[in-house]
Amino acid sequence: MNITKKLFVQSMAITTAILFLNGINAVIQHFAGHDISLQWYHPITIVLTGILCALPTVLLRNEDQWDRKTFWVRVSVHCLLLYLIVAGAGWLFGWYSDPESFAGVSITFFIVYVFVWLSGHWLDKQDEKKINHALDTIRDNE
Repeated sequence: MNITKKLFVQSMAITTAILFLNGINAVIQHFAGHDISLQWYHPITIVLTGILCALPTVLLRNEDQWDRKTFWVRVSVHCLLLYLIVAGAGWLFGWYSDPESFAGVSITFFIVYVFVWLSGHWLDKQDEKKINHALDTIRDNE
């Protein structure tokens, strides 16, 4: 998958996962009897954070050519960098105001991180299957 497509797919996956988890949290908070309010600017901040979090993906290019140690070092740096982006965006945009809500943002971050890794891996496998099928079709015709 070329880098532009990968950045777009990851931006959308991150944004979708954040919105989905926020929706689940809102339902839980509603049934727990808490008031829920979204500020007018929160949706765009989520989209911007999704885009910003997709950009460090450039660090993970050509991961199939790395040894095991290099892979885990880069993934760790990637995860830490993204966590700093999310924590900074949360502070800047007022997503949390106390340690409890910061913990919620942190937990949401790690759930989204795992989701995006798994969905990215699944999409890469789907692309591989399509390419292999196309190659098999070409070979059959020759």
